[in-house]
Amino acid sequence: MRIVVSAPPKTGNHWIGCLLSKIYDLHWPVEGAHAAVSAPETLAEFVAAGNFPDDSMFHHHAKFTARLCNVIDAIPAHNVTLCRDPYDVFVSMYFWEQERSARGLGRSQARPRHAMAGKPIDHPDVLHFLSNSFGAHINRAIGWQECGRAIPIRYEELHQDPVSALMRVTGAIDPVSESTIRDALESCRADRVRQQDEKMAWHVRSAKVGDSRSKLTDAHLNIFREQHGHLIQQLGYEVR
Repeated sequence: MRIVVSAPPKTGNHWIGCLLSKIYDLHWPVEGAHAAVSAPETLAEFVAAGNFPDDSMFHHHAKFTARLCNVIDAIPAHNVTLCRDPYDVFVSMYFWEQERSARGLGRSQARPRHAMAGKPIDHPDVLHFLSNSFGAHINRAIGWQECGRAIPIRYEELHQDPVSALMRVTGAIDPVSESTIRDALESCRADRVRQQDEKMAWHVRSAKVGDSRSKLTDAHLNIFREQHGHLIQQLGYEVR
């Protein structure tokens, strides 16, 4: 068995990766796979070289394309995608960028989110990123959720009714017992994931639903409504 998790950053990739790897006893992550998904052709070459062995899985943040899904299907691998409330994604991304920039990580390629580094969450540069660049992240989530080529799950489901959510997802992959799912949920609790290594200690921050409600100002909420309201609704979330 092979599984690919296709989703934007900060939507719960590490959580679902931990859960599915525990449930199916898969090696996760696969070294080099994240970079290999930069194009369908490079992923196909990566797989052909034997770098994505059986009983393993990885996640990536590339946008949906039919060609990429064709490669994933041909491996063959199960494709799972997550989405999360865009308000919570933005807050998580902001704090993630602070941690990464403080450690000098992720600077090999310039990205719009780098403008948030070292600045308060209500800084004009942060608001500019939210207004002008964050919509692409919502669109990426919409692309995967609506494509019909991946098994969809919401971050909020994993909090509100994790057993039912995982029974549905595993039912589409290879059904397992409820006890197997409960064991995986216990192993993949946020406090335990933080203890895995130094990176996970800061990478997994709040790991909860609604964290944005205490972090965002009226300026943020106005931008969300005016610039991204239609995208938030299309993804299935409430516009605040």
